[in-house]
Amino acid sequence: MNACHVLSRTTASVWGFRNFGSFVVVDGFEVDGNNALVTDGASDVCFLSSDPAYGAGGSSLKAGASAHHLWILNNIIHHCNLAGVGFQNKEWYYVVHNTVYHNAFQSGYQGSGIGLVVVQCIEQGGTNCYTSGIVGTPTSFYSYVPSGNDNAFNPPAAWSPFHNVVAWNVAYNNRINYKNPIGCGSLVHTDGNGIIIDTFLDGFSNTLTFPYQTLVMNNVSYYNGGRGLHVFRASNVTVANNSVYNNLTDTCILRTGTKGFVGDFSQVGGSNNVWINNLSKPVPNLGSACALLAGNGPGVPNINETYTDNVLNSDMRNTTLSCIFDNDASVPYFSCSNNKCSTDPSFVDATPGVNATTVGGAPTGGTWIPGHANFALSPSSPAIGYVSPRSFLPAQNVDAGACHHSLTVCPNPGTTNY
Repeated sequence: MNACHVLSRTTASVWGFRNFGSFVVVDGFEVDGNNALVTDGASDVCFLSSDPAYGAGGSSLKAGASAHHLWILNNIIHHCNLAGVGFQNKEWYYVVHNTVYHNAFQSGYQGSGIGLVVVQCIEQGGTNCYTSGIVGTPTSFYSYVPSGNDNAFNPPAAWSPFHNVVAWNVAYNNRINYKNPIGCGSLVHTDGNGIIIDTFLDGFSNTLTFPYQTLVMNNVSYYNGGRGLHVFRASNVTVANNSVYNNLTDTCILRTGTKGFVGDFSQVGGSNNVWINNLSKPVPNLGSACALLAGNGPGVPNINETYTDNVLNSDMRNTTLSCIFDNDASVPYFSCSNNKCSTDPSFVDATPGVNATTVGGAPTGGTWIPGHANFALSPSSPAIGYVSPRSFLPAQNVDAGACHHSLTVCPNPGTTNY
């Protein structure tokens, strides 16, 4: 990490993948939106690929100018005012081993630390996929035939059957600031998440589901304004061995569910999503934080979700809380018999950060500072040895959460800044 410091001098994206700039690896940079030029960052997105930004295709059969096959590896990504990583409208996106902090504060739009949004497939003849490019572009880009690493499992280059991977990242202190032009009085902040997998639909009718698999694994996400990890209207996502703590520190966050609860982990809408081996310890910043919100938002049903071997430090069964609801409350959906509910994961040294004191108010002391952030497992942690094994998980994933029990410090303290 941090081999070369790329410092923004404009309000545009620091690093954009435009004009079909596909098959690119970015490894080992510090990408900086420039807090010195504009408070909370001059640039909007640190890493961006998006049809709306670089040219839309204009129909359900025509892809736009965003890129596919992008690897963002081992970077430090910070102070971009809308998002740290924002990839949309294609697929084969790999965001691996990055530290992502202090993003999304001030743009006037909803953003997060790491976001894959409206991901769409481009395979030749694939269900719900683009079948042609826009005029003047190589049609092979958008009637793509998978080959080579697309069909192999050899991380970090190849992850078949997963077409998108978000893994081994540290995401913290990403939030929509209380001074953001969006405003706060009516609880209208929807994002500021550490990581979001968002609306994997076709982008035109918003009825066609992205048909391929996505993996979100071994991430540590803490002290974000929104959720630590949020899956929203997305399907075929596996969420495995992630650790979240002390998120939802934004008192302006929009609350979902029948009783206004939110979750450090959040599953709202989608089908065939798998949640395994995750750790969550919320801090009741809003007085209504769940370790995992598992259930339907308005108009976005959850179908065939599974939750196994997660350690969750809130009582998912308590009927006074809306942590689980609708069909997620019944077998084969969420059940405390398959997870450890009301169970502290026993992190070595994790303490709450500074919280906003009132809705719309500045945080105590005037700065957003996380507390202690060592998510290594104590020797007595109930996460040790508590796993649902899968063939795609690395050998070190013998415990729930992102941190192997042999570690005394996790994540690496050299990767954290403010």
